[in-house]
Amino acid sequence: MRRLSISLLLLALSPLANPCEAGGKDKKTPAKEDKKDYLFVVPPAGGKEVKLVDWRFTLGTRKFSLSETPGPEYLEIREEKSTTYRNGILTLIPLNSVKKITYDRAKKGIAVIALQANGDETTLVGHTKFTSNKITIEADAILDGLGSATVKFNGGTDKGLHSVIFPAPKPAAKVEGAQATVIADDKEKSQHPAYDIQALYLTNGQYRVLPYIMFKKTVKVDLAKLAGLRYVPPVDKKKASSDYEITLKDGAKHTLSLLTTIAVDKKKMTFVGLVGRVPVGYRLFMLDAIYEYRAAEEKKE
Repeated sequence: MRRLSISLLLLALSPLANPCEAGGKDKKTPAKEDKKDYLFVVPPAGGKEVKLVDWRFTLGTRKFSLSETPGPEYLEIREEKSTTYRNGILTLIPLNSVKKITYDRAKKGIAVIALQANGDETTLVGHTKFTSNKITIEADAILDGLGSATVKFNGGTDKGLHSVIFPAPKPAAKVEGAQATVIADDKEKSQHPAYDIQALYLTNGQYRVLPYIMFKKTVKVDLAKLAGLRYVPPVDKKKASSDYEITLKDGAKHTLSLLTTIAVDKKKMTFVGLVGRVPVGYRLFMLDAIYEYRAAEEKKE
């Protein structure tokens, strides 16, 4: 059994219960008055391409920020090897860096083409069994010879749209910071590199980062001093475990119990995982999905 307590907390916060699968205060519908470029949507097979103006996503995106300042809108995608956990690994792509979203209804798949920080295109693929990989777009559509009509398109459903084309994508922001690796808690123990990885907390429905992780009862471990962290499963699989083996950069090792709920400046904060930068945006590693964290090896002078 995985970290039951944190899973129950996230469920209790529904629809942000699973910040990876739904949204909360971080996930807001863009105001209609926001000026945006048009979109082209290809409806189900056989449909004619439709030009959308004054469009907005009502499912599949979120406003994301790790600070008090409101952030831009991001497209959510659960990629392959994001684990099978409801609270798994989620990639957030700036919506203005997305070039095309395509759905394969037969294979129940999604493919997202986005521009990386260096301007190169990359394709991210996933399965529509995850709510994060479904979208809903509401917009005004230009109908040839008829005028403008209010329409709604769903993606990732049996009769959903085929593709969405964004005419003017921009490269994502340049990644900075040291590269580290998160090993997923899946059969393959798949490895997921990311940059500038930080501890991710949830407070009042908002994501925030701290430079440390807390363990029972009062142990504070700065990520800057952490060489590795590995989940220790329970002896009895019917019980939950919050134990982790940590390795410090000085070589010391300890097995400690994670303290998921802390208070900072009289605010309750819940540790939910790790977050790092990737060439297309951000990657959120929710606690259930993390088997191991390996910090970047320090360069020897």
